[in-house]
Amino acid sequence: MPKFPNIPRLTIVVPHVGKAEAFESSLVSVLQHRPDDCEVFVPHAGDYDDPFDLGDEVQFIDAESPRWMNLISAAAQQAHGRFIHVVGGGHVVTANWTEAATAEFESSQCGCVVPVVRYADETEIAYAGWRRSLASACDLVAAGKEDVTARQCRNVEGGFLTASFWRRDLLRSVTNAYRGNDIIEASVVTGLLAGQAGWRSVVSRDCTINAPESGESDYDLQIVENHRRLQAISDHITGNGGWGKAFGRMTTTVFQTGLGSAIARATAPLAAAAVDKLIDTSGVLRVDQQAETFRIPASDQQPLSRAA
Repeated sequence: MPKFPNIPRLTIVVPHVGKAEAFESSLVSVLQHRPDDCEVFVPHAGDYDDPFDLGDEVQFIDAESPRWMNLISAAAQQAHGRFIHVVGGGHVVTANWTEAATAEFESSQCGCVVPVVRYADETEIAYAGWRRSLASACDLVAAGKEDVTARQCRNVEGGFLTASFWRRDLLRSVTNAYRGNDIIEASVVTGLLAGQAGWRSVVSRDCTINAPESGESDYDLQIVENHRRLQAISDHITGNGGWGKAFGRMTTTVFQTGLGSAIARATAPLAAAAVDKLIDTSGVLRVDQQAETFRIPASDQQPLSRAA
């Protein structure tokens, strides 16, 4: 009988960024509900010594850096799974949460799968990814709702890197695109660049992840406070910026997120120079460049001699 190598289909990455309680809640939930066909990686900055002796269940990777993108990149480079799932920042997974999400990759254009992140009572949605809108450079999809509509699913542009599924080779290619350490900025950069390369971000409405109880995923507040840079990032990648759009952006933003956020978004050109230094738009895998993977059966037979 031919033997196939035991290659996991999914790699789950739980980055350790120094916040012990949030990290442990994510890792414990992953190990508690761990699917059969997966491997679990914990990238860290050389400061985690495995106090719970999990070496038999988890592969620890010293990324030599505390930056989110470096941690994810280090894990992605060693991942064996065709798909990579990042769980971090205190997000807690639920039973069978990966099945519906990985099924979305049956579409060859699906590059990123976005779970529905709900608060602890599992009724109200915290977010189901993000999109750009007239009023925001990063609008939380379905926030405050009980369900995600089909229209909202069509409009999603990306997921947050603290809770998202990726094709391995695509994730490897976008981890060098952003050199900062803000998770929302990184999520906007990777989502927009993947979209420009022809990939789709797809919401998996049957994949539920619980939001952190500590408030670490209070992304709506973080977006308001950082609206200038987020808009500057969008402008840099799409080439759709400039002072000529300032007044229109202010008027469409002020009624939804307030005057401060509106002014910040309208003055995005002030952050352009700083943002430009952090982003590299080259090297992202295009959808027509993906390689199909085939498993070759291993054989115990000795190689045959070629006739002279």
